[in-house]
Amino acid sequence: MKKIIFALIFIMFLPNIVFAQNIDDNDIVKAQVLDVKTIDSDGVKKEIVKVKVLEGEYLDKEIDIEYLPIKYSQYSFDLHKGSKVRIKLEKDNGELKANIMNVSREDNLKLLAIIFLISVILFGKIRGILSITSLAVSGFIIIKFMIPFILKGYNPLLISIICSIFIVLISFILVSGFTYKSFAAMLGTICGTISAGVLAYVFTDLCSITGLADEDVQFLITSMNITLDFRGFFMSGVIIGTIGAVMDVAMTVTSVIFEVKSKSRNLGFIKLIGTGLNVGKDVMATMVNTLILAYAGASMPLLIILNQFNISINQIVSMEILSTEIIRSLCGSIGLILTIPLTSVIASVMANNKR
Repeated sequence: MKKIIFALIFIMFLPNIVFAQNIDDNDIVKAQVLDVKTIDSDGVKKEIVKVKVLEGEYLDKEIDIEYLPIKYSQYSFDLHKGSKVRIKLEKDNGELKANIMNVSREDNLKLLAIIFLISVILFGKIRGILSITSLAVSGFIIIKFMIPFILKGYNPLLISIICSIFIVLISFILVSGFTYKSFAAMLGTICGTISAGVLAYVFTDLCSITGLADEDVQFLITSMNITLDFRGFFMSGVIIGTIGAVMDVAMTVTSVIFEVKSKSRNLGFIKLIGTGLNVGKDVMATMVNTLILAYAGASMPLLIILNQFNISINQIVSMEILSTEIIRSLCGSIGLILTIPLTSVIASVMANNKR
């Protein structure tokens, strides 16, 4: 019962802690579209959008906004009556004017998050609640500890490894308690994650990765004037991206070894390791696919662009924007593969010596 209460408290209060913003954006407020009219101005189609302000100093104020959709861009919004938008308010000679900055997506995303929470809790019951709590704690550690320390100039790789260890420890303790089985899975996960980090460090150096090819990094530099060790920042991303899959494999292998040992007390150390390796091979086939396909899916626009140009494969893979994805996916996959024998040995030792 204590675990249930603890988990519910985290679910209710942690999102407000994690996602609280310190940026003062009083001029950007939420508004609802009341009407949309299309006009033709010198051959250019524009929209006159009437909105009602939903928050802030000008609550319920109605404003007409001239909006020009930019085709094939992220600012080409399909606006209609009832749409929610984010507008920037400003006064011009005493007259209140506004510009549409973005679509307000948070309500729909909250709905999707609620569906996710309900699905996990209905299927997993208490384990589902604890897994959601674990996810919230992971987000808290990344946003409140890892990122601030990296921004302060600390080594991103070292900070991400330390934070990853805390994420692994807390996640396993919340979901499985502090038992021999969870402790073995923790050690296997930490070893596999560190292996991925070491490989990322080595090949980031060998391939002369700058960490500056990503457009999000360029935004940090040009728009937010943030300077940090972007190579280390890239490597920390490899580690964080690996944790989930590695935890899954480590717990699966550990659970099988402990279950087999509980059913056959006389089973020896070598046979236990063999059991873990056999199960790990089956898990590995799907999990490696999961990791690589996840990274490939995120790079689909890039792959389409490269496919349209007559460029040799050697030239393509030498481009940093693609090299980083290859390093990210392969280092994560190797870390996952190494987790299997490492966890098998650790879990076998602990299952044999369990009292």
